[in-house]
Amino acid sequence: MNTSITFEHSLWLIIPCLIVAGLYAFVLYRNDFKQEDTPFFKYRKHLTTLRFLTVLGILLLLLSPFIKSRNTESQKPIVALLIDKSESIRNAFKNKTDTIVYFDKLNALRKKLEDKFEVVTFTVGDKTEALVNNTLNAKASNISGAFEQINDQFYNQNIGAVVLASDGIFNQGINPVYATTNASYNIYTIAVGDTTIPKDLKIENVFYNKIAYLNDQFALKADIGATNLSGNTVTVSLSEVSEGKARPLGSKSMLVNSNAFYTTADFIVPVTKTGIAHYVISVTNLNGEITYKNNTRDIFIEVLDGRQKILLLANSPHPDIAAIKTAVEANKNYSVDVQFIDDYTAKIAAYSLVILHQLPSNTNNAQRVITDVNAAKKSAWFIAGTLSNLGELNKLQNTIAISGNINKYNNVTPTINKDFTLFTLSENTQNAIVKFPPLSVFYGDYKSNPTAKTLFNQKINAVNTDYPLLSFGENGEQKNAILCGEGLWRWKLYDFMQNKNNEAFQEIVSKTIQYLSVETDKRPFRVNAAKTIFSDNEAIQFDAQLYNANFEMVNGTDVDMKIKDEAGKTFDFKFNKNDNYYTLNAGFLPSGSYKYSASTKLGANAYKVDGQFSVSSLQLEEINTVADFKLLNSLALAHNGKMVSLDETDKIAEELLAKKELKPILYDKFSTESAINLKWIFALLILLLSLEWFIRKWSGGY
Repeated sequence: MNTSITFEHSLWLIIPCLIVAGLYAFVLYRNDFKQEDTPFFKYRKHLTTLRFLTVLGILLLLLSPFIKSRNTESQKPIVALLIDKSESIRNAFKNKTDTIVYFDKLNALRKKLEDKFEVVTFTVGDKTEALVNNTLNAKASNISGAFEQINDQFYNQNIGAVVLASDGIFNQGINPVYATTNASYNIYTIAVGDTTIPKDLKIENVFYNKIAYLNDQFALKADIGATNLSGNTVTVSLSEVSEGKARPLGSKSMLVNSNAFYTTADFIVPVTKTGIAHYVISVTNLNGEITYKNNTRDIFIEVLDGRQKILLLANSPHPDIAAIKTAVEANKNYSVDVQFIDDYTAKIAAYSLVILHQLPSNTNNAQRVITDVNAAKKSAWFIAGTLSNLGELNKLQNTIAISGNINKYNNVTPTINKDFTLFTLSENTQNAIVKFPPLSVFYGDYKSNPTAKTLFNQKINAVNTDYPLLSFGENGEQKNAILCGEGLWRWKLYDFMQNKNNEAFQEIVSKTIQYLSVETDKRPFRVNAAKTIFSDNEAIQFDAQLYNANFEMVNGTDVDMKIKDEAGKTFDFKFNKNDNYYTLNAGFLPSGSYKYSASTKLGANAYKVDGQFSVSSLQLEEINTVADFKLLNSLALAHNGKMVSLDETDKIAEELLAKKELKPILYDKFSTESAINLKWIFALLILLLSLEWFIRKWSGGY
């Protein structure tokens, strides 16, 4: 470690400091040099020196000295060990001993590498996490997500290699070969599992609308696959489950006429009651199958009583319009009519909500539309863009005031406001949002109304700001929202690229629409589930609000929750208090339909809210049970690595330890600190003064 001292002022000023300190010390003790009978005569030189050093130290601090230090650190090359802990790995093992051997082999590899490398271990599943336990229970395999996390977490660091232990099966994310195209590190793969095609009859895919309407019917299609089961006759059955009892709806029989059999079974299902309908589709269990778990699939459909109409009124064509329309209509509870302002003929009273895209604009103030919206007391969602007229926009809503430069724009990404309480986004969506590409917003100043509720704030480059990006407000009986940027189509495309679906983007749009289109809820006690249909790898989350007589949100009392499954078993929970509202994480629940009842008291009033939700099984790990060693080998060869079996992990250790190019990197860390902030300097000055005082007292002086 090298250290140097610099001064903010000229070094020539040190000479006057020496002179002043010397004169001060000399004048103070000058008589003691002449008179031998003074108490300090014997210690005159010591006392003078101590006072000189003390005064000199104080004067030098006035010159604002800085201490600069350089510290050289060595960072070992990083080796990331990725361990697949999905259920497909567990299914490939014959017994618990195989699981123990699996983790023991990988742990031995880690220990061999630790002397030369910094080994970081992660598990691969539906999420990429640190290794906590040796269980193989992940409901999905997202190998590309693991590489993305490695690239993000160790960006610009000394990554030497990544070792992936897996069966090569992925059912979330993109193909890992494409995800690692730009990787500069070596990749080694450890092949686990069985490539033998087993006997298996399975439901590969089920296609259906997640929302249906009362007294309507919907089509359900199931893809059925069978391997090495030629000559068997199988039956595909569909039944409806209610109160734990199954009611048959139909069945179809078919002959498996090849060892690579594939067909589709179609059903038309009538809808007779609202709520969440639970259906089960199943195929015959045949002798010799590797697993029966993929022979059954639970299906949950939300049955609604009607459809709401949304008007999307735009200034001009824009890719955002198509993105919003498809996201809204993904929820079958809504239909969207698109019109442009120059052709505006709609009857506002027929719609539940009006979306105004880049309106009012510089070419059309949309006054007639606004008049109709206010007359019908409808809610509005304003989406600002490069063609918006900010002055008119500020007049039409009081949620956000924007004073911007119409010729300058910022690219901003969303950050979630943790204090937002109007509705809850799922954990998967919250994780996806922070990676969404930027929107284009006006450069300028943004001020929120104190009563506004902000869901997203603006992150400009790498700086988190309190500027709102998406906020909600109320104007009398009308609700409104304002999105301060354009480019939502980028969110939709990125969501699909990352997750092969648009669920995160659709949830943002759908919940915004749902909040705005529903009439203002005046109930004093409200409970909302984050979703109506959860996956079995998602935590069941609720939020609740309680209002007093002044319609102020309070949480001074407890809120209890009872959740009951189809078999009648009840689970008891208590909500947590956050600020002035309530939240509940009920954890993970098995597949099935559930009813809940939340209750609380406020003064003499008792309140109760009932509802229902369902949990569907992903079963992604049951669909494909054949290991893909070809993918693992391609991944390794593309990045100067190799694929080995679990028994050959020593070869990876030997090769990595022998690579001379994998060397530690030396980093120089520079730090500069003002000497006036160093406590030890003040301690030294106090010590000098104390020592001088002690000598004076000890020698009998005053």
